Amino acid sequence: MRELIKKVPIPTAGLALGLAALGNLLAPHAEAARVLCGTLSACMALLVMAKVVLFPQMIREDFKNSILASVSATFFMTLMQLAGYLAPVAYVPAFMLWGAAVLAHFTLMIWFSATYIRRFQLKEVFPTYFICYVGIIVASVTSPNFGMEALGTGIFWFGFVAYLVLLAVVTVRYLKHEIPEAARPLFCIYAAPMSLSLAGYLAVTPNPHPAFTAVLAILAQLLLAMVLVRLPKFMALKFYPSFAAMTFPFVISATALGKAVDALVAAGFSIPLSPVVDVLVLAETALATFMVFYVFTHYLKFFFGTPKQAKAPQAPLAVANPELEGAAK
Repeated sequence: MRELIKKVPIPTAGLALGLAALGNLLAPHAEAARVLCGTLSACMALLVMAKVVLFPQMIREDFKNSILASVSATFFMTLMQLAGYLAPVAYVPAFMLWGAAVLAHFTLMIWFSATYIRRFQLKEVFPTYFICYVGIIVASVTSPNFGMEALGTGIFWFGFVAYLVLLAVVTVRYLKHEIPEAARPLFCIYAAPMSLSLAGYLAVTPNPHPAFTAVLAILAQLLLAMVLVRLPKFMALKFYPSFAAMTFPFVISATALGKAVDALVAAGFSIPLSPVVDVLVLAETALATFMVFYVFTHYLKFFFGTPKQAKAPQAPLAVANPELEGAAK
């Protein structure tokens, strides 16, 4: 078991996040699916926590890499989601978990800014920066579970403004610098921030503005389409821990679209081709389910495969700072 925990990469938290979010997406269709996804998410999160406790030096080395440091925010995003699972049966512990996760995410943000933004290098910027700064909007999405919509509103606007800035920066980086193979699946993260912003806005706004909602939904779908065009190439790659990036973005895209449709209908807004949109929501839900379990299966093979199979993907973890690659092995 110790050897298994030792090789758990930080991006495992991204898979945990995708599983937790998928459970919420599937809950209206099957409560059993929510329980299953929540349980698997908690198991993945516990593996990451065990790695932190048992091998803190490895985590410290990983944090010398900007990709892994920013990806670590998915752990706190997962805890916020899991707190929502826990709230109906243990409200006080759930609220404490949620509050601690939100505080920890902001703490990571401050540390990351002091460490990496202070010595900013465009070639080190990856879509994982969205996770660090925009991912906090998960707090907005989950805030209604604890009656914290006022705080969630402030967090939403903070994350949304950060997204607008980062969208330009990350896009310029992609245009100017080559992407290492191990980091290519991270492009899927492009599909997440706009949809997460939309979901956060709808969660904390009693009467969402139809035009604003529609614009965010359309932009989110365009970004998802941009990612889907490249998805087959990413899936054809050998396994990397960065495969975790192919989970949550698809889940939150389906979630946000469904919530946007419900909000627009509730506001009396007429949706063109409504039956087609309904089919699209179902199709994106099916895609999200497939991608999460596709990645989950790859992670299981990585965890429980032969030593030779399990060793191969770990070497390229340090892709933002090649000089640190040896430290991440």
